[in-house]
Amino acid sequence: MTNIWKSGAQILNAEEYNSLRSAMNPTHRLILDGMLFTGMRVEEFWHFCDNPHWYHADRQYIGLTKEAIKKVRTRYKERTVLLSHIGNRAIGDLVGACRAGEIKRISRMGWGDDMKRAARKAPLQHQEGIVPKMCRKTWVSWLMVTYPEDGLRIAASLGHDIRTMQEHYLSLPFSPIEQQAIRAYVVGWGGRT
Repeated sequence: MTNIWKSGAQILNAEEYNSLRSAMNPTHRLILDGMLFTGMRVEEFWHFCDNPHWYHADRQYIGLTKEAIKKVRTRYKERTVLLSHIGNRAIGDLVGACRAGEIKRISRMGWGDDMKRAARKAPLQHQEGIVPKMCRKTWVSWLMVTYPEDGLRIAASLGHDIRTMQEHYLSLPFSPIEQQAIRAYVVGWGGRT
C-alpha cells in the first residue's frame, strides 16, 4: 500500500488510524480523536480544551470564537466545527476528561514525539510523516473523499480556503476499500448520512 502525503504529513487511512490509536494510552487516544475528528489546528484544539463549553453535543458542533482562531491569516475569524456521529461521541469523552482535569496541554514537539512513539509501537510502515498537523490533514481528506460535493461546508468547518481544498484534497488516491472504511468515521458530519 502506498502512503498518501501532504506538506510533509502522512494522510492516514482508517486502518492506520486504528493501529496508531491502539498503540496509545487512554489519554492520548482522547487527544488523537479530538484533534482528528475536529480537524482543528493544534493551538485551536488546546484552546478548546480550556473552553469545553464551546461544545454543543445536541447539535454536533463546536463554536470556535475569535479568541480561539490563532492563525493570523485566515478568512474565518470565527467558525462552526461540524462533527460526525463518532466525532460527537469522541468530543463528549474529551470534554468530560477536560472538565475532570485529566487532559493536560502537550507542546507541539511533545505531541509529535508521543505520536511517533505510538507509530513505532503500532507499527506503522512510515513514521516520518507522523506529525501533529497529520490529524487535520487526515480529517479534511476523509471528508473530501466522502463528500466532495460539500467542499464549501468542509472548508468553512476547517477554516480553509475553498481553492486550497480543491487543489490539495479533491483527488486523493484512497482505494474503494479504504473509502468504505473511512465512511464509517464521517457519517453524520454536518447532518449528512
